[in-house]
Amino acid sequence: MDSLILIANPGSASRKYALYRGETLLASLHFEYVEGQIICTSRVGDQHQPVDVDLHDLGDVAGQVLPILKHHNLMSDQDHITQIGLRIVAPSSYFLQDRILDDEPVAKLRELHPRAPLHIGASLREYETLRDVFPTATIVGVSDSAFHAHKPDYAWNYGVRLQDADRFEIKRFGYHGISVASVVHTLKQSEKLPPKIIVAHLGSGASITAVNGGKSLDNTMGYSPLEGLIMATRVGSIDPTATNMLQTQLHLNDEQMEDYLNNHSGLLGLSEISSAINELLEHEARGSHPAELALQTYTFAVQKAIGGMAAALGGVDMLLFTGTVGERSAEMRKRIVDRLHFLDLLLDEPENESVKNPLKPTRVSKLTKSKPIYVIPTDEAGEMNRRVMRALRS
Repeated sequence: MDSLILIANPGSASRKYALYRGETLLASLHFEYVEGQIICTSRVGDQHQPVDVDLHDLGDVAGQVLPILKHHNLMSDQDHITQIGLRIVAPSSYFLQDRILDDEPVAKLRELHPRAPLHIGASLREYETLRDVFPTATIVGVSDSAFHAHKPDYAWNYGVRLQDADRFEIKRFGYHGISVASVVHTLKQSEKLPPKIIVAHLGSGASITAVNGGKSLDNTMGYSPLEGLIMATRVGSIDPTATNMLQTQLHLNDEQMEDYLNNHSGLLGLSEISSAINELLEHEARGSHPAELALQTYTFAVQKAIGGMAAALGGVDMLLFTGTVGERSAEMRKRIVDRLHFLDLLLDEPENESVKNPLKPTRVSKLTKSKPIYVIPTDEAGEMNRRVMRALRS
């Protein structure tokens, strides 16, 4: 009976799963909403195939992973999943490291649930479904903040009394650490890792990370993944006085306000058309001012954040784009870099236009006039798999 590792990555707008034997990727499944319906795509090697599913809630996906893998011959009846890696997003020093999810860590997640109900609730729901489907498997909670655990002291603080911040753990934990760690690993493997890197992870969630010597210096996300850039449906950084006014005027309770800021804001809220960059670009091309304004506001936020991280690093040696938008949208990369020439960052436009979904690190900057700009596909599953094997060894 062969032992396999399943990686589960519940995101804000998708569910991703990957099946490994040791370090070898056997297959992956990607579930997402498209025009209000859940679609699934499987990948084996370089082959991508649609998978028929009859699902209406992303929270129900985990229970269907094993039947889909077996039905489509992505694993046999003799294979046995004995370890699972589950991405954990939680504002807590306790989860600044990976943890085997036995009684104590699961109880801690439930205790933390009120702090970030949307993200921790998704992790708990995924855990409970996976535990039901794989009752004997060891489940490792892979921290999305662990990469940021060794930031300098000054990068952790808000301007509140330290005794209150320490007592209630009001800290800038940072997220997207699994993604950033994966692209740093890719650079190390290819011997292209310079000292000062800025990583732009642009997807449904979005953040900018400053990496110094292969380690996190800062990340635009803070106490929760809500802070920082304008995102697909998340508001990003906002004055709490403004949120108090919104809550009062819209007559929302706390739960409704949390939902408003996480699911009805960002690009969707600004445009009132769509949360998807590609759809907004299409509407903009047809003359939509709300789509144009949403894209301009998003681009400006990303540019400011990259400039801020360059200042934090004292310069920049390389800019990296990753995440769905960063990897696929040549137009958004062009718009973002257009205001970054002062950092000696210039795109090679034909090269940039040719990069739509790269399978390996691809340079899109001018060779002789610019510091390197790369598009690197994030490999969160591969990073999580390495972390699961490391956690089990230790």
